[in-house]
Amino acid sequence: MRIADIQLTFPAILIALLIDGVAAGIFGGIDREIFAFYILIVSLALSFWVQYARTVRGSTMVEKNKEYVQAARVIGIPAVIIMVRHILPNVMGPVLVIATINLALAIVTEATLSFLGVGMPPTQPSLGTLIAIGNDFLYSGEWWIAIFPGLALAILVLNVNLLGDWLRDALNPKLR
Repeated sequence: MRIADIQLTFPAILIALLIDGVAAGIFGGIDREIFAFYILIVSLALSFWVQYARTVRGSTMVEKNKEYVQAARVIGIPAVIIMVRHILPNVMGPVLVIATINLALAIVTEATLSFLGVGMPPTQPSLGTLIAIGNDFLYSGEWWIAIFPGLALAILVLNVNLLGDWLRDALNPKLR
């Protein structure tokens, strides 16, 4: 968890930019557009794994000390069965909530990287690329080219966050 703590000190966008730069150095002679999607997915995954690791570890540490897990140990249920039947279902609720929140963050991070020109290539559709193209026409009176993709991005992130909020409420047994 020390590696996770160290990674938490760096913003996700900085880690994604670092991974993209390393990938550009490794695949320098090869056409970048072929691997851009996969590099983007790897950089986002390596940027956001820390929240999952900390959440799963913390929830598991809490659940393993509860009475029903100790009772299952006493009656001789194997550790793998205890993990799958007792601990995993109780850990999945917080992980699903973190997943929806991180989905919204991943969408914004991808749009930011595409806006900066290091995400998806300009030949592939992305809200960040559309906003960057619209930014060039912003002062010429054609404001809608940047505003509508920006609104679409904001509405998409808002809806994903509302889904995460609903999931948190639906999966929290204390709120029932």
